Amino acid sequence: MHGKGIYSWKDGRKYDGDYVNDRKHGYGTYTWQDGRQYEGYWQNGKQHGEGLYRHANGQERRGRWEEGRRIEWVDGVGGSSQPLA
Repeated sequence: MHGKGIYSWKDGRKYDGDYVNDRKHGYGTYTWQDGRQYEGYWQNGKQHGEGLYRHANGQERRGRWEEGRRIEWVDGVGGSSQPLA
């Protein structure tokens, strides 16, 4: 896969966004089967850069990811940025 596209898994997960060499790369939205979503930047198949995380209940948080791991929330909810331990 290369370019923009949508891929849906049988279990209900879905990715809608950019692909490079069969990997999520660029900007896209990943939706889990329970309704959670990550919308933001991807690199080599993993969340990387700023993105918006939506909980299944609709609550949103803006954060920063590196190689698929959330590094910090950057939206100021509950105070300043909250780095992970």
